[in-house]
Amino acid sequence: MVDQTVLCIGADDDVEDMAAALDEEADLAPIARTSVAEATAFLDTESVAAVVTEYELSDGTGLDVVDAIRDHAPQTPCVLYTDVSPSDIDTASFEDAIVEYLNRDLPDAADRLGFVVDDVIAHSAQVGFLVPDDEDSRLAALDSYDVDDLPIEESFDRLTDLISSHFDTAVAFIGLIDEQEEDILACTGGDWDSITREETICTHSMLQEDVMVVEDISEDKRFAQNQQLHDLGIVSYAGANMTTPEGQTIGQVCLIDHERRSYSPEQRAQLQQFAETAMEILELRQSLLEASDAEVAP
Repeated sequence: MVDQTVLCIGADDDVEDMAAALDEEADLAPIARTSVAEATAFLDTESVAAVVTEYELSDGTGLDVVDAIRDHAPQTPCVLYTDVSPSDIDTASFEDAIVEYLNRDLPDAADRLGFVVDDVIAHSAQVGFLVPDDEDSRLAALDSYDVDDLPIEESFDRLTDLISSHFDTAVAFIGLIDEQEEDILACTGGDWDSITREETICTHSMLQEDVMVVEDISEDKRFAQNQQLHDLGIVSYAGANMTTPEGQTIGQVCLIDHERRSYSPEQRAQLQQFAETAMEILELRQSLLEASDAEVAP
């Protein structure tokens, strides 16, 4: 089990109380900071599962910290643990952020804090994830392929076998990314059917034009706290886009290893070629299906 790092921000005495309350919870690892500047500096280099912050800080407010984290990790839950009334907190510009409120003046506030943090971490993956700017047209493009009716399983199985052997990697898979999850169509080296978009690295990889490589997820703040990835034994990752002729990214061809690994420019180019081959297979099968349907149409 990966300890969940929780960043606590407040005045000296207050932040010590926060950290002490969270330290009682199994799997939570509180880290204390006393200002917006210290907190944002930490967030620039480290991954956190959640943030707990006072509202009034020496150099700003807790919402300044929320603002700092939401650009690169908008799904990270934040708890305002403060005696300031919600009516006195300016939240208008933070409506897209995941912010929970707990009044620290409540008699059992310290006892409840750990429960609240555990709860928001558990549910944060359901709140949202980064999507491409063309998400609607991308999903429409994916929908145009009759994947369930296409005889592609054997072809894709052979392709992932070839990819895994070529790169000598633990796992190679082909996945199509729908609205809520990545459907694994073929997987050599693992028994994976699907991964939610909140959990899969491909949610990030599909936003890049080039092959995305993560040499060690424990060193990448986007993924270091992702328990699902650790449970799957994922240490290193490389992913290449499957792109339709019209330019929509609908899937990924990926390499997974259980140890740290890098990929040369030549290897990245080869992985992209395999992704293009997977897309060509999908296109060919779809064209044959449409031609067959046209022949039997009255």
